[in-house]
Amino acid sequence: MADDNKVIVALDMMDPVVARDIAKKRTGEVFAFKIGWPLIMASNADIIVDLSRYAKVICDLKLADIPDTNSWITQKVKENGAWGVISHSFVGKDSLEAVVKAAEGVKVFAVVAMSHPGSAHFINKKTKDLIRVALECGVYGVVAPGNNMAMLRKVRKMTDGLKIISPGIGTQGGNPAEALANGADYIIVGRSICNADDPRTELKRINAAIAQKK
Repeated sequence: MADDNKVIVALDMMDPVVARDIAKKRTGEVFAFKIGWPLIMASNADIIVDLSRYAKVICDLKLADIPDTNSWITQKVKENGAWGVISHSFVGKDSLEAVVKAAEGVKVFAVVAMSHPGSAHFINKKTKDLIRVALECGVYGVVAPGNNMAMLRKVRKMTDGLKIISPGIGTQGGNPAEALANGADYIIVGRSICNADDPRTELKRINAAIAQKK
């Protein structure tokens, strides 16, 4: 069952035809698809509707604006059938609360730490404060790196049962089973699957590796 799956496939691309093809062929094999601004801008918000036919869709928009702007974008995400939306929390409680209020059933995930090297310079130094803001705003879950086990364990300990979705798997060095064992509820995998010669085989390999560690 897709709801039991732990893999979120990141469709980090700008070709809606390819994205739809990958999604259609992975129906039932993933928990959700994650899409960002590049794919939405290369098509339009209808891509959310289209991909939702195959699995849940999380809009990775990393919202980081004033409350009104965050609210308007979240409303559009909701109107087009997204299951989840990702927002930054460093902009403060008022902006993140605007996302949660506008979501009305759409799952809100707040970024509290990131997976790229540059995140160590600023955002990852403020993880504790970002988690506090996320908890105060009543988000559904948080985003924390699946290629940094120490950080992932720290976030798991501090998030009071919130769902954790973790990028940084595969191309950025994170191991799927290890990330899940250290606190992630779901892992986000993009390039390792989408750029593989055979995406289906790569997804099966990841799912099998996870199953062996259960």
